[in-house]
Amino acid sequence: MTARSVLCRAVAAALLAGVARPAAGQEPQGPPPPSSTRSGSGPELHELLPDIGRIGAQVAVFGGPSWNPYGAGRGLEAGGYINLPLRRAPGGKLSYEIFLGLSLARSESFTVTDTLAYQLNLASGRTPSEAQVGPFPTQRTVRTRLRLLHVSPFALKYTVMRLDHARLRPYLSAGADVLVAITRQDPVDGSAPLIGGLVAQAPELSARGTPTGQGNIDLGGHAAVGLEIRLSAGQSLNLEYRFTTSEGENSRLHTVSAAIGFHW
Repeated sequence: MTARSVLCRAVAAALLAGVARPAAGQEPQGPPPPSSTRSGSGPELHELLPDIGRIGAQVAVFGGPSWNPYGAGRGLEAGGYINLPLRRAPGGKLSYEIFLGLSLARSESFTVTDTLAYQLNLASGRTPSEAQVGPFPTQRTVRTRLRLLHVSPFALKYTVMRLDHARLRPYLSAGADVLVAITRQDPVDGSAPLIGGLVAQAPELSARGTPTGQGNIDLGGHAAVGLEIRLSAGQSLNLEYRFTTSEGENSRLHTVSAAIGFHW
């Protein structure tokens, strides 16, 4: 064997040894990590994030009776809300809530004073006591129709999760509200609706379908207490009492609702 062939074999052996060494270094040094021990059943397992609830979010639609402000009496309310998880809290979780509700009501009949007719009676030479009687009638019997939209763009909701084994989650919430109230007075004799309990709008506006009424926008707040009953991993029945108040007198709204919640 020549010196040249010996040198070639030595170089080839060195190259093979250099390739094999990194490959050997990539071999696993121990067993693979154990898999998760969480099971896939049970009422607590609605959760992707531990103890929160899949991602902990919920959207719900609700309906129920309402007891309305401004003397409008009992009515019906419907709406919806969405809950987004913020963080874990002692015994439960804290969520951010956005709420939208619409309450519809019609009051019992009552009597209003037509101040415009009263001023006309005074202008015709009647005394104040006579002007309350005539010649133009100053009393009308009406009913108030209320459309109350209340929006809570910011609220915090605390949900207790210690009763997950019983599929129950009590909760409390509170937040800020914006309320839009539209009212009109409908005479019981069937004549045209009144604006401010005084006059009807022009017939040309009624022919155009222009809404009749007066409205206002107020700031307020709410507090609520409820119970979430899990029907399945992705659905719940939510029972809630909510108290909402705003600026001004007689501005309290009470609602009792049942909601279907969808969780993800």
